[in-house]
Amino acid sequence: MRHANIGPERSKKGGVLELSRTDEAVRIAVAQLPSAGPKLDVNLGATIDAIELAGAAGNDLVVFPECTLSGYMFASRAEAEQVAIGLGDQRIEHLVRACRRASTVAVVGFLETDGDALYNCAVTLGPDGVLGTYRKQHLPYLGADRFVEPGRGEAPRVVTTPIGRIGVMICFDLRFPESARVLALQGADVIAMPTAWPQDAVFLADHVTRVRALENLVYLAVADRAGDENGTAFLGQSQVVSPAGEVLINAGNDHGVFGTEVDLAQARRKKLVMIPGEYELGIFAERKPDQYTEITRPVESSTSEAR
Repeated sequence: MRHANIGPERSKKGGVLELSRTDEAVRIAVAQLPSAGPKLDVNLGATIDAIELAGAAGNDLVVFPECTLSGYMFASRAEAEQVAIGLGDQRIEHLVRACRRASTVAVVGFLETDGDALYNCAVTLGPDGVLGTYRKQHLPYLGADRFVEPGRGEAPRVVTTPIGRIGVMICFDLRFPESARVLALQGADVIAMPTAWPQDAVFLADHVTRVRALENLVYLAVADRAGDENGTAFLGQSQVVSPAGEVLINAGNDHGVFGTEVDLAQARRKKLVMIPGEYELGIFAERKPDQYTEITRPVESSTSEAR
């Protein structure tokens, strides 16, 4: 695996959007790895290597692709179940130990089994153990997502870690602005997004990631695969986007770990002050939740799309 570690780029100048180093400066990395398909231990080894590389480069957080441990492209539920693991599996403990050695936090995607249920899951891990889990809520008719159950929000989606508050969503969740907004309202400094973008997801990578970060004033760390799995080619373009909507790093089609310095103070300011007393934007304070009730109504059958 090639290792790339790209330094920080300067954010936009002016107003409160300028990046300046504070005590809240940390390093965020995304790991863009090829998939070995349904080979748990091979993928586990590559993930552990990447965690240690991320830590050696001084990164405080590293985000991995969707289903990075298990693979994603399956033809049947039975195939997916063969590589699904529970949170008590020893492989999760191996990842925790890697985080401990690297002194870093990791967000890792895998297929999770819980009794008879199967989920597309991402686990947030730190040196002291499992910090949180998220089960994907929005499921496209693609790959493993054809066979898993949607998450029901059983566990908190935003967790406190040694570096700050991290929220998690997975791939298709990006298309639903409510998903990212809930994480921002729950205090996320960083939204970590494991994904498995196929090659036709170019518009999402080029534009939608920037919008989600900008509209929520958070850092967005997206980790995709590069290469192909079971005949499906993936886009790559893992990236870290600033609260100003600026792409700080983009991995292109390369394999490796890509990191940048960010200032979490930028994600904690929900008021933009361009000219004090004259030009100020209260992005969250000026919300009108009582005007948005249509968003929470169930979808009418006449407007829903049949598969």
